[in-house]
Amino acid sequence: MKARRVSGFSLTELVVAMAVAMVLMAVSLPAFLRAYHSYRLSNAATQVADIVRLTRYEAIRQNRPVVCVIQPDSSDPTMTDAFMTDTSGNHMTGVNARTILLGSAGNLVSAGSVSGAGALPAAAQLGGTTPVSVSPSGATVRFDARGAVSTGNVIAFYLNSSVAPDAGYRAVLLMPAGSIQIWSGDSTGTWWQLR
Repeated sequence: MKARRVSGFSLTELVVAMAVAMVLMAVSLPAFLRAYHSYRLSNAATQVADIVRLTRYEAIRQNRPVVCVIQPDSSDPTMTDAFMTDTSGNHMTGVNARTILLGSAGNLVSAGSVSGAGALPAAAQLGGTTPVSVSPSGATVRFDARGAVSTGNVIAFYLNSSVAPDAGYRAVLLMPAGSIQIWSGDSTGTWWQLR
C-alpha cells in the first residue's frame, strides 16, 4: 500500500504565520489610529462648514437674515450644538433645518489654546486681517438676505480632539462674502488648506 500525503499546515507553520501577522499589526496599528483620529477631526470641521454653509443658503433662499447658533449642549457641556434660527431666536423647522452635534472627536476650542493660531492669517493670505474666533462657550453667526456675514469680519472656528490631541487642529474660516475654507494645522503652527 502506498502512503498518501495529507496536505495542510503544520502547527509550527501556523504559529509562525500568526506571529508575523501580530508583528505587522502591532507596527501598523499606531499609524492607523493616527489616521483615524485625523479623519474624525477633519469630519468635525466639515460638519461645522456644512452647517454654516446651509445657514447661508437658507438666508439667500428665504431672502431674509438667518442666524447660525453655536452653543454648549444642554445635556452635556463637553459637546457643542450648532443649528439655524431666525433673527428672533426661533429654531428653523422643515426639510432645510439642520443641527449638528460636536463631541470629543472634534470640538470647538478657543484660539488661545491653538498652537500657531497667529500664523493662520498669513497662511490664508488674509492681508493682515485677524479673524474673529468663535468661542466654545457660544456664539452666533448672522447672515443677511444676500448671504453675507453681517459683521463683515473673517470668522474662525478652531477645532481639536480631546481624545487625540496629536491629531492637530482644524480651522474653518468664514469669509465676509460667505465663502468657506477648511485648514489643518499641526502642533508647530504649520497650516495647510484642506479645501
